[in-house]
Amino acid sequence: MKLKLITVMLLTGITSIAQNFSITDVRVEEDKTLNALVFKIEVEGMAGDSVPTAIGELDGAPVLGYVIPTTLVATDVGFGATDGIIALAITSHPDFDDTPLWDENLDADYANDGVVWHSHWVILESNPDVPGGLAVKATDEFSILPPTNPGMPMYMDSPGFNVIWDDHVISCVVPLNRMNNQTDFNYDGVTALMNVNTSDPDLPMLGVYEVFSIASGDLSLPYDVGDYTCDTLIINVSSESGLGLIAPYDVKVYPNPASTQLTLDMSADFDFGSYEVQITNLIGEEVLSVDLDSPIQTIPLSDIGADGIYILNILDKVTEEIKGSKKLVLN
Repeated sequence: MKLKLITVMLLTGITSIAQNFSITDVRVEEDKTLNALVFKIEVEGMAGDSVPTAIGELDGAPVLGYVIPTTLVATDVGFGATDGIIALAITSHPDFDDTPLWDENLDADYANDGVVWHSHWVILESNPDVPGGLAVKATDEFSILPPTNPGMPMYMDSPGFNVIWDDHVISCVVPLNRMNNQTDFNYDGVTALMNVNTSDPDLPMLGVYEVFSIASGDLSLPYDVGDYTCDTLIINVSSESGLGLIAPYDVKVYPNPASTQLTLDMSADFDFGSYEVQITNLIGEEVLSVDLDSPIQTIPLSDIGADGIYILNILDKVTEEIKGSKKLVLN
């Protein structure tokens, strides 16, 4: 695991913090040498650099997560057969440690490193009692959990998978023999704030209280292992949300790599007419400029040029400020 200095800070109205949870890409890649899958979430800012501020108790403790929900089934990852969404969650929470078998900060104390980003398998289910609409499913006396579970009354495992965060990407390496050798499944990417509850019997023990970003936009789990078509450009020009995080306009750019045409898909509240797409080659020469004036626009690759690598910029038409950039591959 890569260790680095982590600054503990409140989630306030700071654009750089918002960008640390604004998803630009999600992918699951098979590494045949390691016989493992590498789960990755890429964000506009610095992945893993923002963690919750401790409140000093378990009840109400904040949990930040980079989450990859999947179409796997419970028995693939060691749970007994049950309904729900199987998700790999990479989390940070300074108020408690739920990985008693692992010493993530390597200080020989196995109970003090919940703030260090670490991995969980969880089973999520719909729950209208929390603002985010999802919660980790509660267990009962008949539930079957993997032996590496943290001993909490919900479908959560602490498998100890290697988590690496560097620059814009946070990754988790999952050996295939720890997930029933499954490579044929769909997935999505989500960043979210969760909270622990130990005092209100009407609320789940761990619920989702705010969703910051969804790779697909609608949690439809459209991506396949090895399918890298999620390419979402986040533009931070919108109003602040309740936690002070920027609620950005979304421009989805797909597919990337592209072979026939490029599609630009804008969110419903996008400020049409205020922005333009500029595509340049790698030496900065403009090859195409298009106004963003409708919800979905397509660009034939013949309008861009030969196969190769280009840079797509979203510009404010008035100030000409670049609001976001993405590398494009044409083949």
